[in-house]
Amino acid sequence: MSIYNLSNYLAILGKMPDYECIFVKAKQLIEVQKAFLNAIPPQLRDRCAVGRCAEGFLLIYVSNGIAAARLRNLVPTILQELNRTELKINNIKISVQLPISPGETRNSPKNIPRLSQTATDHINQLTAELPAESPLKSSLEALLAHANNR
Repeated sequence: MSIYNLSNYLAILGKMPDYECIFVKAKQLIEVQKAFLNAIPPQLRDRCAVGRCAEGFLLIYVSNGIAAARLRNLVPTILQELNRTELKINNIKISVQLPISPGETRNSPKNIPRLSQTATDHINQLTAELPAESPLKSSLEALLAHANNR
């Protein structure tokens, strides 16, 4: 489906009563996003997105804590700029939402360190010297088994 056909489809869909409220809200968010991006410094624009705007409340998602701190300092100025337009915003909440790339969770490390052959040899030597009932021995064996499975 070409972009031209998709645009026609969305225009027709936007006129249907069942979907009209969704398209109205989407257009409102696009306008708020444009006004918001014009009210903040250029270096922050690619790190922020409007999340919700309702009843004088504006939620902004930010990609990192540094950008969030800068925006929190700029809230009075942003409110002034937004209220110069047709928007009437009384309160801005800034929330950090870290971007997640596909297939990666927030808690997964990017580079998992591996045991070197020297480290493996030393752990094997220590394990051989420990008594059979030692909890340390069973822990070290589990560590080695996990390292070998990767």
